Amino acid sequence: MAHSETPQGRDLEETQENARELFKKYRGLGLRLTDKHAKDVDFIDVRGTLGVTDLFVLATARSDVHLKTLQEEALEYLEDHFPSVRREGETSTRWRLLDAGDVVVHLFSAQARDFYRIERIWGDAPTERFQDPDEA
Repeated sequence: MAHSETPQGRDLEETQENARELFKKYRGLGLRLTDKHAKDVDFIDVRGTLGVTDLFVLATARSDVHLKTLQEEALEYLEDHFPSVRREGETSTRWRLLDAGDVVVHLFSAQARDFYRIERIWGDAPTERFQDPDEA
């Protein structure tokens, strides 16, 4: 029996397919961030592990001004798609968070991203590095 024919294999394939659909649903957010030159935009499907949100979006800014720009861009997207958005760390130069319920956006300075390594905490969750179609 092939790996994908086992119950675990089917579950894994289904989980990966569901994650791809989730990532596709929020592709517009990834595009907006990469259009503003965000680095290392990662989508993490945390539905099976966290229970309070569906998706983490992580992005790295190149400077304090860039961090603010990314926050404004992500906030505009989230406000267009969700009834409310909670903000944390608005004056931080290291980490800003936008929580729209189903989607939580984490915006980091390069130093904070390296220090916190959020993606390692969710290492078992389906993850995708968003690719800017203009650079692919």
